[in-house]
Order: sequence, then structure tokens, then C-alpha cells
Amino acid sequence: MQQLYLCGVHAAQMADLLFTALNVRPAGYQLTPFTVGGGLRGDALHLLLPPAAPMHNDVPCRIRLRDGDETVVPRVLDEIAAPNLLQAINAHAPILLGGLNAQMLTCRAFREAVVTVLSSPRTVVVAASDDAEEILRALTPADAQLWEHVPDSAAERARLLEELVAEASMRL
Repeated sequence: MQQLYLCGVHAAQMADLLFTALNVRPAGYQLTPFTVGGGLRGDALHLLLPPAAPMHNDVPCRIRLRDGDETVVPRVLDEIAAPNLLQAINAHAPILLGGLNAQMLTCRAFREAVVTVLSSPRTVVVAASDDAEEILRALTPADAQLWEHVPDSAAERARLLEELVAEASMRL
């Protein structure tokens, strides 16, 4: 199955808009920013299906050490995100990988779960940062990938959304 890869600064926002326009609830995950003392300090892993006990949802998985410098929390990705992604395959819903960067893909169990999801019969929408593109392109065959760079211009994003809705409608 050909999967949809969105890349660029606005990729996660475009993925959200796409699922909203299609009126479809995906399985998978999104990254949501978290703050401490009013300052942005990182991103939490928000699973779109509740995790199995005793794991928690909305756990910090990317921590901003300073502006322009962040690190991932491998245990969160390997022990919470990975098994839940594998369970999402059974949800009979499209899967959203809502925020993926190159550093996250260094976590072995998480990367293997991403490959399994991308190779599954489920429709997958990936919102990735530009630094993850080369790695993602190498994980699955080229003919199983449809890449779109999400533009900065609001008007161009609106045009792209129309195209993506038409493309995704055929897959769902």
C-alpha cells in the first residue's frame, strides 16, 4: 500500500486538517507541545488510542534543552509508542504518525514499529520533519511512498489540502 508522507514545518497541522476534512479519527499518535513555567519545554507523546495499563498517555518524549537543541526520551518511544503503534494496526482505522524526526528513528523498537506500520495494509499518514525524510525513504520501497512538502503559504496549503482530501478519499 502506498503511504502518504507530509514533510515541512506545517506537516503535522496539515495531517490534522486532512483527518478533520475527511471526518475520520485515526489511530497512532500526535506530538503535543508542553510548557513549564510558561515556556515551551518539549513535546509529549499523545496516543490516539489509550495505552494499555500500566503505561501513561501524554508522556514527554522530546525535551528542549535550549532553543534549537532537543533530545528524545528513548524509553518513551520504545516502551510506550512502539507497542501502541503495533496495536493500532488492529484498530481498523487509518494511522497517523503525527510528528517524526530523525532522532526519534534512532530508537530501535520505535523504528521497527514504524516500519511495520508503514508496511501494513492500513492507510498511514506521516507528518515528518525534513531531517527524517532520507531515513524514511530508505525504510520502505519507493513505490509505497507518496511525498508532499507542505508549503509555508496559507493559500498553497489550502490548495494542497484539497488535493490530499481527494487522494486520501480513494484510500479510505
